[in-house]
Amino acid sequence: MCFRTVFYSGSVTMLADAEDTMIRITEGDQNLTEQRAQWSEALPHNKTVLRDTDLYFHQVLSTPCLDEIVRAKGAEITTASGRTLLDFHGNSVHQIGFGHPDVIRAIETQMRSLPYCTRRYTNRVAVELAERLVSLAPGSLRGNARVLLTPSGSAAVGLALKLAFAVTGRYKTIAFNDAFHGATIDAASLSGQDLFHRGMGPMLPGVCHVPPLTEPGSIEQIEKLLDARDIAAVIAEPIRATCVRLASTSVWERVRNACDRTGTLLVLDEIPTGLGRSGKLWASEHTGITPDIMVIGKGLGGGMIPQAAVIGRAEFNETGTTPVRELALGHYTHEKSPIGCAAAIATLDTIENESLVERSHELGSWWLDAYRAPLLRIPGVNDVRQIGLMLAVELNDPEHADRAMYESLRSGLSFKVGAAQCLVLFPPLNVESTQLERASETLLAAIKRAHPSTQVRS
Repeated sequence: MCFRTVFYSGSVTMLADAEDTMIRITEGDQNLTEQRAQWSEALPHNKTVLRDTDLYFHQVLSTPCLDEIVRAKGAEITTASGRTLLDFHGNSVHQIGFGHPDVIRAIETQMRSLPYCTRRYTNRVAVELAERLVSLAPGSLRGNARVLLTPSGSAAVGLALKLAFAVTGRYKTIAFNDAFHGATIDAASLSGQDLFHRGMGPMLPGVCHVPPLTEPGSIEQIEKLLDARDIAAVIAEPIRATCVRLASTSVWERVRNACDRTGTLLVLDEIPTGLGRSGKLWASEHTGITPDIMVIGKGLGGGMIPQAAVIGRAEFNETGTTPVRELALGHYTHEKSPIGCAAAIATLDTIENESLVERSHELGSWWLDAYRAPLLRIPGVNDVRQIGLMLAVELNDPEHADRAMYESLRSGLSFKVGAAQCLVLFPPLNVESTQLERASETLLAAIKRAHPSTQVRS
């Protein structure tokens, strides 16, 4: 029997429920913290932000918003309040920076010839993207895969689940505490973060949450659950994006072997970590194993067009409990979007032509060599981690992390807070080295200013 385990991550917020009992909810950069209130009070009057606040449903990770963005180019965003910030958050969509000219040209060209492809038809650019993804897939999937396209990562996760259920004839899944796979009901059910479950009632049945693979005892729990031979899939992030942690290859080998032994499919979610972000084209290449199904999205559309994909073993089309060719897994209105596919091909071309996978590895390694020691000398810094251009500075105190983020924003640097107290920086892979250096110096100063010892006591 599976029980869903709740795991908390992100910056800490205290909320009162209907009985005025304080609830600790933690995840991401919430707009409910004291620091956010101070930020909002200091924000110059902005009609767009006020209208947004009045028109959209309020959500703790978005509306009310930080500010209005009026321009975005390369690694920088400019706000209506006059701030220019290095965006090392970017929702993980800007591997090639904002507004890359090659992607803009590809989109403009495609819009003039075929802006939309109705379902039941195909188009050249959609076929070219599928061919490209199959040829670039990791390990044994390369050249031996089929593809499904969809406009969002959450929808792609749902398709991957459907595929696993159909192939195995099973309906249970193993997912991980602290992971995030999307906000739709199916993807949120897999996400091991309470914020995406609270107030939602029953979630997708049969989801078994276990501790992250980087924690002791996780692999043993997985092996024990899989021995029942009723699990359709294990879904995991190859690298934990919220805190930049990677399990050892020996642990991943045990996961792979346990899945093979029990007829379970392994699904790797590359949505935030793929496309060169980790210093390899796919983060799964760090694990030493190959998934049965891989999900990609976010940056695939070049930071302009929503585009995601599922890549799975080709034999699933004909084999399994219910062959996929007999099913309707997901006929999305924009399933084979010519514009989305053109943007994706241009993005893949840019990553290759500008050697961004290699640059991610080299620039990230330089950053760790240059800034690990200075960061660790700052009071309150617990650890510094780097995989490609996935950078994390772990602090001892979530409140310190929250303050450091707002200090950085005031000084021109945007990033994410994850896993309770990690400052997570995902710059574009083509970020200029001088911009990375400037951001790092800003971060050093912000962490120092935000330390509790520097705060005025009331």
